[in-house]
Amino acid sequence: MKNGENLRDRIVKHFFNISGDFDEYKRQEVNRIGTNALMMCIPALLLPPVVAAFWAKNSPDNALLGIILFNAIFFGVVICPYLMVASRRAHLTDKEVDISDMPAARRHVLKSAVGQGLYFAVCMYLITVTLNCVFDGSDVFRQLTSLSNIKTAIGNGIIFGIIMGITYSVRLKKQR
Repeated sequence: MKNGENLRDRIVKHFFNISGDFDEYKRQEVNRIGTNALMMCIPALLLPPVVAAFWAKNSPDNALLGIILFNAIFFGVVICPYLMVASRRAHLTDKEVDISDMPAARRHVLKSAVGQGLYFAVCMYLITVTLNCVFDGSDVFRQLTSLSNIKTAIGNGIIFGIIMGITYSVRLKKQR
């Protein structure tokens, strides 16, 4: 591992998007945020199976679908936003840049945003083509050359690139 980091530290830094050294303050904040998220998850892990057990007597398919949807919505609407907001408030995601290096950092943000937008557009295009072919039974060549799929993928890529550019720009902090 680089810089003597163990695998856990590298995974935590990547998960929380921590820039710079993983010092004791950042470690304590990550542990606090993780503990709070776990405490929010305990009721969400215990209550839905109990409800689904009673629901499954009448409709087992709907009970399984209900658990899956509850978990997806709970983690997407409660846990992920909490992790993002708590990481931001604890300044874990801030990237300190020297004032003289700020133009280079902004160019790097622009390149990253364009690259991620292109990557997202290509992935969304391929996923859309694949899903249309599998579920609609349509021709692969027709889906690959469909102007609608291309326009949708380009629009998705532009929106995603703009959002990522704004996110990375907000994280840049001038070093004193």
